[in-house]
Amino acid sequence: MNEKEMQLDELLKYISEEIGITQNMVDMAVKSYESVGSWLSSGIDYDVHIYPQGSMALGTTIKPITDTDDYDIDLVCLLENGQSLDAKAIKNIVGDRLKENGTYCSKIQQEGEGKRCWKMQYNEFHMDILPSVPKTIYLKPNFTDIRLTHKNDQGIYEDRYSNPYGYKKWFENQMGEILTDHKRAYALSNQKEIEDVPTYRVKTPLQISIQLLKRHRDIMFKNDDNAPISIIITTLAALSYCGESSIYETLNNVLNSMIRYVEVKNGVYWIKNPVMPEENFADKWQEHPERKDAFMAWIKQAKKDFIENPLSSLGIDEISTLFENSLGTYPVQRAIKKYANNTRKIREQGKLYTTSTSGVTMIAKGAKKIKGHNFFGVK
Repeated sequence: MNEKEMQLDELLKYISEEIGITQNMVDMAVKSYESVGSWLSSGIDYDVHIYPQGSMALGTTIKPITDTDDYDIDLVCLLENGQSLDAKAIKNIVGDRLKENGTYCSKIQQEGEGKRCWKMQYNEFHMDILPSVPKTIYLKPNFTDIRLTHKNDQGIYEDRYSNPYGYKKWFENQMGEILTDHKRAYALSNQKEIEDVPTYRVKTPLQISIQLLKRHRDIMFKNDDNAPISIIITTLAALSYCGESSIYETLNNVLNSMIRYVEVKNGVYWIKNPVMPEENFADKWQEHPERKDAFMAWIKQAKKDFIENPLSSLGIDEISTLFENSLGTYPVQRAIKKYANNTRKIREQGKLYTTSTSGVTMIAKGAKKIKGHNFFGVK
């Protein structure tokens, strides 16, 4: 990377910290779902295993755009020895037990029963609990395919299948040694064994890039139903990832490679689930072609907003305006302030340098050292 790309990489890291949920929020979510798991386990005649899925499990959860919205915590509630249960029983065994708890019952009443999940409203987030059983016999802890319940528009409970644990393991494998390195660093600083560090406790370039892409999607589409769904963004980004060690390089590669993994089978656009190839994440594009068009438009705009325009910008104020427009005003302003403060501290320590081609940088071969002075020009 050149010096300007290094600056953008640093700034994107600060922005990601502003749009992602905090460790305190993670702690609160974990404590809440562990309590739910304990309640379910103590009152159901099946072995209960509850674990996060989706963005919570992958470490890619982001805050909502406004304070009036909340973020999702998606959980799988697996009845480990419930293979003989029918679809309706799978759903209601979990729901009935939750409703026996006065607190959980009131939380369910705020949200209602979802087609597949029991939804519970908390102050800062809502929890979606997916009742399920193993599709086949398995050995713990290698949870793989699950059978879940889908309640259709006629109120009939039907079987559906998924593999959230398998998807999580695939996602982790896509990050390779980068994930291992981040977990090792977290384990050392928190006095844990590396195998005890959940993926959602660390932030790799791929995880951060997905958070930024999802935030860009949210700003671009607001409440538009045609917005690219998170599972498509996450899957295509992970397929495109080649082990880059910086956020900027990851975004650059991902945005230029995503489209290669969108297939066309017999005239149908297809983005396969990497752990269940028969499942098409783009299955709605056939019925709603405007969603495919929206995805293509989003890719094009994201390239401009993350790569092209920032590279051609002049100065931190112009970069700030660009990112405010595409990622949100307040998170970017807070990130710019942190970036400026960090730059000031490094300058005061005599570690800040400048080059004739790209301006200020923290490390640069053959660069001139900058004398200490006040930092101006940042919003």
